Amino acid sequence: MSSEKGKIVVVPHTHWDREWYEPHDVFRLRLVHMVDGLLDLLEKYPQYRFTLDGQAAAIDDYLEMRPESLERVQAAVERGQLAIGPFLILLDEFCCDGETIIRNMELGLASSRRIGKEMRVGYLPDMFGHAAQTPQILAQFDIEDAALWRGVPASVHDHAFTWKALNGQEVRCEYLFDGYGNGLDLFALEGQLPQVATDSIARTESWRNGEALLAMVGSDHTSPYPDLVERISVQDTNPGMPEITIDTLEGYINSQRSDRALPVVTGEMRSHARGNLLPGVFSIRTNIKSAMGAAERALAVAERMDALFPNKDHQSFLDEAWYRVVESTAHDSANGCGVDATAEQVLTRLNTASHIARAVTETALTQAAKDVASNDYLVVNTSAYERPCHVELQVGGVAAAPANAQVLEQLPTVLGDEQMKTSELVKILRRIHGRELFGQQINGYKWSDRGLRFDVAEVPVGDFDLATFTAELEQRQESTDPEALWHVETIAAARQKVLIEVPAKGLAPVLASKAVAPVDPVSASSDAISNSVIAAKFNIDGTVDITAPDYHVKSAFALVDEGDRGDSYNFGPMANAAPITQPDSVRITVAEAGPIRGRVHIDRTYRLPATMNQTDPDQRSEETVELEVRTTVELRSGEKILRISTDLVNNVENHRLRILVPTMMGHLETSVSAGQYGVTERGREGEGGWGEFPLPTFPATQFASAGKSTVLLDKLTEYEVITDADGQDFLALTLVRSVGMMSVNIHPLRDEPAGSEIVVPGAQYLGERVQANMALLPSPEGWQEAGAAKEADLFRMDPVAHRGMKPVAQVGATVESRLPEVAVAFQTAGDVPLTSLRAVREDGQITHWEARLVNYDHQVRVTGISTNACWKQVNLAGRELGAECLSESTEIAGSTIASFVTEGK
Repeated sequence: MSSEKGKIVVVPHTHWDREWYEPHDVFRLRLVHMVDGLLDLLEKYPQYRFTLDGQAAAIDDYLEMRPESLERVQAAVERGQLAIGPFLILLDEFCCDGETIIRNMELGLASSRRIGKEMRVGYLPDMFGHAAQTPQILAQFDIEDAALWRGVPASVHDHAFTWKALNGQEVRCEYLFDGYGNGLDLFALEGQLPQVATDSIARTESWRNGEALLAMVGSDHTSPYPDLVERISVQDTNPGMPEITIDTLEGYINSQRSDRALPVVTGEMRSHARGNLLPGVFSIRTNIKSAMGAAERALAVAERMDALFPNKDHQSFLDEAWYRVVESTAHDSANGCGVDATAEQVLTRLNTASHIARAVTETALTQAAKDVASNDYLVVNTSAYERPCHVELQVGGVAAAPANAQVLEQLPTVLGDEQMKTSELVKILRRIHGRELFGQQINGYKWSDRGLRFDVAEVPVGDFDLATFTAELEQRQESTDPEALWHVETIAAARQKVLIEVPAKGLAPVLASKAVAPVDPVSASSDAISNSVIAAKFNIDGTVDITAPDYHVKSAFALVDEGDRGDSYNFGPMANAAPITQPDSVRITVAEAGPIRGRVHIDRTYRLPATMNQTDPDQRSEETVELEVRTTVELRSGEKILRISTDLVNNVENHRLRILVPTMMGHLETSVSAGQYGVTERGREGEGGWGEFPLPTFPATQFASAGKSTVLLDKLTEYEVITDADGQDFLALTLVRSVGMMSVNIHPLRDEPAGSEIVVPGAQYLGERVQANMALLPSPEGWQEAGAAKEADLFRMDPVAHRGMKPVAQVGATVESRLPEVAVAFQTAGDVPLTSLRAVREDGQITHWEARLVNYDHQVRVTGISTNACWKQVNLAGRELGAECLSESTEIAGSTIASFVTEGK
């Protein structure tokens, strides 16, 4: 067979959306039956090959239902017929942060290697664009190749190109230029393969450079062709047709290696030129985005506490939590573009991960606080940066408020006040568990004539003899008229919720009793809030004027509401519905006046159309409802950021609500955002061409910056730079976007449907509470000079506290507190934040500790690290990169993920 006729490598596969228009368990049943049949095919035809979508979770899901098929799967992988992994889940790279992508690969490799070996290709076939640092992550796992479809810029006219990360690390990338089902046409009609194959070779000549054509035979949830081998065998009787072989994706890529120069693409790929990017997924179902960010942060804290105080083996719990987070990152999961049942499952998984993380943190801190007196608190800074830790405590009884505390709330002391018949006194015994009563500890009780008073507190003091109390109660029951009334009271010691400021150096424990007076007192009123760095003045329309060094903006945090006729994939503007910007009423109240923390509530009420016009989707309804939005402006002692939170209960359908931050500049050409362990610069317009309008709304995970303003974030947030009538630019950040359809057939910004028209009432968010937290970092000289990476770390990594566990004999007693020792000390003073710290265990024993630092700046930065161990740099695969120990003078190259491990316990 002559190679002059061209070669086609057929790669049978399935793209298995783990959940989407059906929830996970519906799709899994279909998956199990598909894999049952696939294994039969692979055993029947030794030449058959199959690529299982690059995600090991498909095999995990299958074997959970078919454990008896383990050996069959292992044998297929060993024979090279079945390619699995390397990821656990086919994630959307923008819907989680960088550490989750790394854990995705770790879990996928571990799962694949339990079966046999993984496919060494970063297969990313259907993601809605690709993050700038993905090539670096792949390269650091020693994976040299990737394959993908969406997002590739129009400048690429080759089936392969070099994809470079922001730091220059690169992978060879196979471009699926006709999608991941480009080979289906070969077998669409019986008997047409010779002609269709010849036509395909001719049609793709300009892409192939004389190399073999990759024909991906499969699509969403498809089963393998059972007669594929027979159908290809027609080439035996058609010598003029192209040569066709069957292989895995990895096999094809390995066969195409050459020394020829390839086009180069650097950084993220978010071009609409040859495929829909569906950017509206970043703003739909914001509760999923919030849950993802919360779970990622909770796990970061849990691992740090487990690493600092490794008194228990929590590895299996942390592994389970990470699995739940990673399996939620699929592009039809975290994106929120599936049906309501899918969204509910994703939220449950993410909340489960947060619960596990909180349990690990609390257990680690309980052990760490064993030598801290119960009238004190152990406080731990979760950031490696030195800072004043602001911690809320509940004090009362033996745990008096530390000096310099700011009182936030006086808590109720009367926990029970009731009349009870003598015959009913026995109910009291059912309420007491040991010495616990109503969530407090019984520190004393007193009987009086027809009366009983319990004195309780959060901390036990002295002794309580339940047996003696029971005997006294029974004696009174026997000697008193059963109908006589008793006055029973449960009185808690005076209790308060307070806020303290305590200095902490890096990942280090401190005592709440060491609280200091605020280093930079805050003053708040209904007119203004300020510390020595930032001053904010409140306007009657609910906007805020902000002043900082070389920075002054007016009318910040205006809200803009627009109608949305789109779906979960794309915002759909209404041509005949003007934005609504002015509130009907504004109320400003002081929640906290300072001096450690000031908080002011701005409550704005808007009269908005209730929904979309039922006959004309380009208009909103005449029926209106009131929407109240609370914006809380918060300023803390010692901080140079102004924290902003928004809170609303959504009662409006088909709309998008955004908050505006002035940039102090006009007609900006670019903006930047941080996420997935890199900072990406973007222009004001996207590249179009496929049939989807390139709306310039972009994803940001850690911060977004334009002009002289940087907004710090704690979750994936959609942003856009917009210009007003005066030529001034604003960062517009989406707070909520509600629609009622998974996909619509007719969309103003998209030519083709993104899926079926399925009603998703949950995506309207009616009656749902929507919250968003962010912070304004004035950055007149740019995000680098403002230290945005450090400030984002401090904003996201809240300190934690735990009451001391060492008993106090009596109120006022002096009990010495002893701080726990930390297994590893870690503090940074440089511009390279610590992003991960964990203890690594095997068989329950710690083998080493691992730390990850990320330089978000594009220039070389010094770590400024202080530590008590020798840390050697490794890549993400664990391969050692240098012999020098990490030190304060260690330099990290620009835009680089740098991992370090200790030499051993």
